[in-house]
Amino acid sequence: MIRIGTRTSNLALWQAKSVQLRLDEYGLQSQIVEIVSDGDQSLSSNLSDQLGQFVKSVDDQLINRDIDIAVHSSKDVPAEYHDSVTCLAYLERGSTNDIILFKNSANNQNLAQVLDHSSASPFEQVLSAIPEGGKLGTSAVRRQSFFLAHRKDVLPLAVRGRVETRIQKLIDGVVDAVILAEAGLQRLNDINSLSNEALELGAHRIPPAHWPTAPGQGAICVHCASDRIDELSEIRDFLNHEQTEIDVSKEKDLLKRLGGGCQFPVGFESNMGGLSGLIAPQNWRERFASGQDYQLREITENSEVMNLKFDTIEDSPNRIKSGPKIISTLNSDRMQNSLSNIGIPVVNSPVIELDLIPQNWPQIPINRIVPKAKWPLLVLTSPFSAKSASMMVSEIPNIERIMWLAIGEGTARSCFRLGYPASICADARNRAELFEFIVNNIGTDTPLYVPMSSLSPIEFIESLKNAGYTVHCWTAYSNSPKVVKGIEVDSDDVLLISSPSSAKSWIENDLPIPDNVLCMGDSTKTSIEVLDAFNQTKISVLEGPTVSGVASWWAIEMEERKCDLE
Repeated sequence: MIRIGTRTSNLALWQAKSVQLRLDEYGLQSQIVEIVSDGDQSLSSNLSDQLGQFVKSVDDQLINRDIDIAVHSSKDVPAEYHDSVTCLAYLERGSTNDIILFKNSANNQNLAQVLDHSSASPFEQVLSAIPEGGKLGTSAVRRQSFFLAHRKDVLPLAVRGRVETRIQKLIDGVVDAVILAEAGLQRLNDINSLSNEALELGAHRIPPAHWPTAPGQGAICVHCASDRIDELSEIRDFLNHEQTEIDVSKEKDLLKRLGGGCQFPVGFESNMGGLSGLIAPQNWRERFASGQDYQLREITENSEVMNLKFDTIEDSPNRIKSGPKIISTLNSDRMQNSLSNIGIPVVNSPVIELDLIPQNWPQIPINRIVPKAKWPLLVLTSPFSAKSASMMVSEIPNIERIMWLAIGEGTARSCFRLGYPASICADARNRAELFEFIVNNIGTDTPLYVPMSSLSPIEFIESLKNAGYTVHCWTAYSNSPKVVKGIEVDSDDVLLISSPSSAKSWIENDLPIPDNVLCMGDSTKTSIEVLDAFNQTKISVLEGPTVSGVASWWAIEMEERKCDLE
């Protein structure tokens, strides 16, 4: 009796049963052994740092002799892997394409229709599937970097778990689109594991010329203990598809030479011997987060990572012309670049800095018996809270295992820049709106962990507790005033204040205050209005997401000033 080890998801079981059927055809009896993997026990946003997590727990049973063979998606197997385990065979490869799913409209094909044919959509249609400023759900750096190279406005969020779980995130409106492997979707559809609601979603097959596959995608591999390769050679004879083995091996070899695909997100495919693909630059995440362009580079089997040359994209110089400008305490180079590109001059002038208080951070226990939907949720109320959480990942590993909820776009983008994409973005402008989002979308049986600054108001926490939530909050960091000098401020400039502490630090530094102040949130406006230094200032509150909100406010303000002069 051959024992076949596999993960417990519907897709993994389909793969294991495919192997079992092939063995049955040759008269070999077998049984399937279901194993929960480390990857199934994590909601971590950073997939590239968890290479092999779906594979190791199953393959450990090979070494322990608890199973004879293990079945995996080849894409999940790292290029450099355990010497005690080897690949015994590859089944014939399925589709290597990706499909983007989104909320459907009358003009688009649905998923069921796309799975019934093999043609790809025009790439322009793929890129337009997400609305302006929409949310893309994927944790794969290849998919992130390839899509964001063309759509700087899109907000990337981490969507993990089984295929059905990721699709449900789209259906529930957590994201505007998800990108998934066609092979997995087709296999789940074959066993009726996709709901009617899923099959009715809008779908585009992404053209491979613009979107090369992940190494090994679409292929099923069968592992065994390395010291049993000769003993199990008969199984290899029954199962192995030679061309698939040649192609996937070439892809894995190139991935190994490129460093495993972690630093340089890559996609490439070997097709009957020819290998080509695309690779993103090492600093793609930093450039995207700062609102700058980056380009993908074509690669072949002869490419060497040290010799790769990316086209240099010159950033537009942020020259401040004469006339009014925005002086921002937010210190967002993304906002600065984005607004400068549409003719709004911005000068970043941060006046506070973060001081982490590591000894205050609690451990975050996870009860793995309960459903993941009831695991703790990390609630981040500012970019500083996101930064402080990223600084504590090495000390408290469970921080990375749970989902992160960002109050708004700015905080979510900070999470992404730090390498830990948020799983949920509340699109809230203040804590009151964040409270409403949590009450409407998060069950009271989900424990909330909220890192706070030394100046954070407690009303938000009390409101959550009164609503029935179990809330753990602590002073995670302090907002310390920063000593600054020499900031040039004209009366017709606009001071963008990001927080009450920024306003207080501005005053402590005895910096000039222009005639107009734009606040990020009502709480900041309320705090400023009681400060004598702002008595003679027109105070406004930013509406909507930061970049678009500032742009809209600026257009109206400049038009009003123009009318006043006429």
